[in-house]
Amino acid sequence: MIITSIAQGTEMVTKDWTAIIEAASKSPLGILALMILVLGTLGIVFFKDADAKIKAVIYLAMLGGVIGYGVAVSRANSDVTKEASYRVRVTVVDEHQTPVSDAKVWSSIGGEPMKVEGGWLFVIARDTKPLDGKVTFYASKDAAFLKGQAPLQLAEDHNPAVTVALEKSRSAKVIGMIQDEHQSAIVGATVSVIGYDSEAGVTKSSGSFSLPAHAADGQQVQLHAEKPGYRAANSWCPAGDTPCMIQLQRD
Repeated sequence: MIITSIAQGTEMVTKDWTAIIEAASKSPLGILALMILVLGTLGIVFFKDADAKIKAVIYLAMLGGVIGYGVAVSRANSDVTKEASYRVRVTVVDEHQTPVSDAKVWSSIGGEPMKVEGGWLFVIARDTKPLDGKVTFYASKDAAFLKGQAPLQLAEDHNPAVTVALEKSRSAKVIGMIQDEHQSAIVGATVSVIGYDSEAGVTKSSGSFSLPAHAADGQQVQLHAEKPGYRAANSWCPAGDTPCMIQLQRD
C-alpha cells in the first residue's frame, strides 16, 4: 500500500512537471524561466566539486546568457507591439446620445469597417497608419440629414475606442435663378429663405442667387422671391449644389 501511494505520488509529480514545462514553453518569459532552472540545476550537478573561481566564471557566463536572452525577448515583444495592427472600435450616437446602428461610417485613411455589436470595427495595419498617427472617423445618416466626425490619435493603445456624435448640418447653401415666363433672367429680384428674411439677396445680371440654406445638403427649404411688376412666388428648393429655378409671372 505504501509502495502504491509512493508510485501514485511520483506519477502525479511527473504529470505536474510535464504540464508546467508544457505551459512555460508557450511563452518567451516561460522559456526564460526554464533556462534559469535548467542551467542552475546543471551547474549544481556538474560543477559542485569545482574550484570557487571556476564556479564563479561559469555562473557569470550562465547569468550573461540568461540576461542576453531576456533582452532579446524584451526587444522582440517591443517590435511585435510596434508592428501590431490597431483595432479601433467606433460608436455612433445621435443628438440625444442614443446609439445609432444604421449610419454610414468611414475614416480619413479609408478601410472597410466591420459591423460589430454596438458599433463598427476598423482594423488599421501598421503600414497604413499616418506618420502623425492622426485619424478622423466620420458618420452620416443621410435620411435624417445627420453628420458627424471625431478625431483619434493612434498611440500605444492598439485597441482604442472613439464615439462619433451626429448632428444636423446647417452649413449648406441654396443656389438658383429667377426667370420670367419666357425663361429670361430677372435682375434685381429679392430672394430669401422663409424664416430668414434678414438674409435676403438680390439677383444678379444672370438672375442667379446664392443664400445660406440653414439646412443640410439635399434638405428641402422654402424660398420666397419677389420683384415689383411681378407676382411673388414661394418655391421649395434643395439645399446644396443643385440649382433651383423659380419663375415669376408678370402682373
